[in-house]
Amino acid sequence: MLKDSCSWEGDCNQLSFCQQGTTKMKNVIRICILLFAMWPAFLLAEQCLGTASISDPEKFQWTNEGDHFSGTMEIAEADLVIGGETITTRVYRQEGGCDSIPGPTIHMTPGNTYVLKFRNRLPYEAPEAAHNVFKDPNVSNLHTHGLHISGETPGDDVTRSFEGGAGGDFVYEILPDHMGGTFWYHAHHHGSTFLQVSGGAFGLIIIDDSADGIPASVASMTERPLVIGYLDPDAAGTGGDTLITGTLSPTWTVNGHVNGDLIMPPNTWEHFRILLADRDAIPDTVSIGANCEVALMARDGVWRTEAPLVLADNSIKITGASRADLAVRCSGESSISVGGTQVARIVVDGTANPTPSPYDTSIGETATWSVVRPHYLRDLRNETVGNTESVNMGARTINGSKYDGEVPTFRLNADQQTGLQRWQLKGARNHPFHLHIYHVQIDGSCADYEDGEYYDVVANNCAIRFDLDSTHPDATVYEGRTIMHCHILEHEDQGAMGWTDVVGGMGPPTFPAGHGYTDYIDPVIPGGNPPSAPDNLTAIAASSSQIDLSWNDNSNDETTFDIEISANGTDFTFIDFVSADTTSYSDTGLAESSTWFYRVQASNTHGSSPYSNTASATTLSGGSPTSVQVDTVTVSTSGIGGGQKIGRATVVITDDLGGLVEGADVHGEFSGDISSVTLIGTTDATGSTVIESTDSAKGKVNLTFCVTSVSSNDAGLADYAGAPVCDSL
Repeated sequence: MLKDSCSWEGDCNQLSFCQQGTTKMKNVIRICILLFAMWPAFLLAEQCLGTASISDPEKFQWTNEGDHFSGTMEIAEADLVIGGETITTRVYRQEGGCDSIPGPTIHMTPGNTYVLKFRNRLPYEAPEAAHNVFKDPNVSNLHTHGLHISGETPGDDVTRSFEGGAGGDFVYEILPDHMGGTFWYHAHHHGSTFLQVSGGAFGLIIIDDSADGIPASVASMTERPLVIGYLDPDAAGTGGDTLITGTLSPTWTVNGHVNGDLIMPPNTWEHFRILLADRDAIPDTVSIGANCEVALMARDGVWRTEAPLVLADNSIKITGASRADLAVRCSGESSISVGGTQVARIVVDGTANPTPSPYDTSIGETATWSVVRPHYLRDLRNETVGNTESVNMGARTINGSKYDGEVPTFRLNADQQTGLQRWQLKGARNHPFHLHIYHVQIDGSCADYEDGEYYDVVANNCAIRFDLDSTHPDATVYEGRTIMHCHILEHEDQGAMGWTDVVGGMGPPTFPAGHGYTDYIDPVIPGGNPPSAPDNLTAIAASSSQIDLSWNDNSNDETTFDIEISANGTDFTFIDFVSADTTSYSDTGLAESSTWFYRVQASNTHGSSPYSNTASATTLSGGSPTSVQVDTVTVSTSGIGGGQKIGRATVVITDDLGGLVEGADVHGEFSGDISSVTLIGTTDATGSTVIESTDSAKGKVNLTFCVTSVSSNDAGLADYAGAPVCDSL
């Protein structure tokens, strides 16, 4: 379908249409003809989706308010046609702008303040109280990935989210010496990040680099913003989603095109600002094909210490959350590929221009160059370390713990004594590490990560440095919450996220006065009634560490049952939820001979019911565990490129008293579209192990994993050899 607006970019062949709405084609054509006649008045407009030619994403337009700039960004439902197939999904768009994937490119300039008015135009749904689960498909926000700004409200605070119909305003104070470069934004509500990014909720941010001291020959290269985004409609249904539908299969896109044509003049250097946007951030290889030369100028929005670096094989390995600024010159037809899969064609057409170059041609034809880096990106390798930490990235945890918004992973003082950080990453090969607010400097050679260079996503077990010394004249430190997480977003949503509480440093920005900005705008909640209350709640001790609950379901319109616990029968705390029509729950991991009180309420989008009666039980007296058991099996898939997915099973093993078991060998098999012989995984300190299939499949995968046996490797614990314990996808 066609959108009810169009744009003109100075060439009849580039007249194109946005995708949205139900406006009749002939009416749109009339509008476009009118705009064609008046095109100079519309130069600020950008082309939306058009023919097979890859064009730049729409530009986000700021309004100059005098002492700051403002603009409204929406997230909304959109019906798009991509590669000849349909998809209904969630996209970012400027208010009144195009529905497209990617969203509009946000341009900002160092030294300026920007207010992004965020509005959620999706249908309203009440947020779920549970954490570290897939949930809230229509609750959203916007994270500025890579920017060096405050992580507290009203800055880039990803713990601030908005239901459908709600909104709030973000303030971005871009430092005067902020590094110019290529950054990005994406949805980041904990519980729906995976779903929304899988559906295309992302876009580019470009910070103006004209003050970075780059050579004139480099600055003269034509810039080509290229969002290589992986769309995965198979994420439909995650967390209760009912919106994502259509005929589109999982695929790579470039600026919204499937294997489109990128047209560039022959033998002319151009600046490719590449974002690889994938909900599964395991590194992949981006390659430019034959007949081209390629040189690397920047990574993750930071110019190289010495640029450019010639890429002899025309390839670079980056994560699905990273950026690479490449200089590319082609003499003939070529291609862009990811992981060996072609994602775009390069078509050479036009007149060559020998002037632009990735080298400083004022010095020599192949002279390298260095920029003026911001003070906060100075070389830290020879400075005295004030604090060291070890960060162990897990499948659902960081340092063995799931995300808790009330409990920081670290609490660090932003002072001279302890400010300079050196962290050792572990597990990052399989769980790429991302730190908000701060780029990190690699300390020592580390595979694909160069010693001394800065990155904001690291997918290897590297030593990293960054500066939290707020007293240092060359540091810019922000007080408060600094998020860290695995950038495999399926893992982040389920608990692989933590945060550092920085004590000291610059406080958050403030709203410019006189404009009515606010951190939250209430949604308009559709009419309706909360569900009826459950009753006849009972609690029975099942062991020294487990109490089983059951109740009557008296409603037919609940979405969840929320379970609360108390140690005294008066002060209750939410502990978990179960889905609609469920009437039982087992509370595990309790202390022996301890008494606990419980109550349950039903919830839906209109609110919560009154509580059930209160029930209590006392766990049995303890003893020593005697055997191991399978606590949970969770099956998922992980993309490995080319549309292929492998099976992944997360298994948690406990003893018969509910304690986590480390060092147990779990034996199991995949079946369905992906099958396997018996595979073995060993549990870690959290009692969990992740087992991945050796085979793969394409498309929507039907998959089952069954644990067939467990060897405890502990003489005091009997092995598990009962009936297979399975989970299916």
